[in-house]
Amino acid sequence: MDKELKLISPIAPTVNHYMNYRVGKMRGKNMVIPYPSKETKEYKKCFIPYVKEQAKLQGWVFDETGTQHYYVFWTVYFPRVDMDVANQDKVIIDSITESEAVWKDDNVVLNRVEHIYYDTKNPRIELTIKPAEYIGIFNNLEELNKFEDRCKNCSRYKRNCSILNKAKQGRIQEEINSLECLKYNTKQN
Repeated sequence: MDKELKLISPIAPTVNHYMNYRVGKMRGKNMVIPYPSKETKEYKKCFIPYVKEQAKLQGWVFDETGTQHYYVFWTVYFPRVDMDVANQDKVIIDSITESEAVWKDDNVVLNRVEHIYYDTKNPRIELTIKPAEYIGIFNNLEELNKFEDRCKNCSRYKRNCSILNKAKQGRIQEEINSLECLKYNTKQN
């Protein structure tokens, strides 16, 4: 899949301004309760519909499986030199996730800051989202297909093989060594 999604975000609330906190009672005990700041709510109110619109306009294909990982390439144009890019990603990535148009969960995001510039007239963050070539423990789709083709001749395959499913999720298992399944059992006809 060589599709990419391009987004432009205003400078987002930093992680330091993402949440506010208040003390409330829960089951008779005082608890600290986090809630999104006004700044965060305003940002999400604008950015989430924009993400949905751009995903649709750019023909983005949503991965229903939730196993595809994505590179998010960042080019940042800060209004000042004293800003930190590491504080920007939380609100932006959460907003993209909440759009339900790009990925299921942000546990599949691989952030890559490519450039930081300073632009007092037009501060922004340009994002390019691309699917990662690897899938689970496999370096690419061809490697996964080769592994799964062999699985189709295994007695475990029709029973929804947990070893194969975990490998697609990227889980390291003792049952797989050098991309060979040690539990492979030829199917009886």
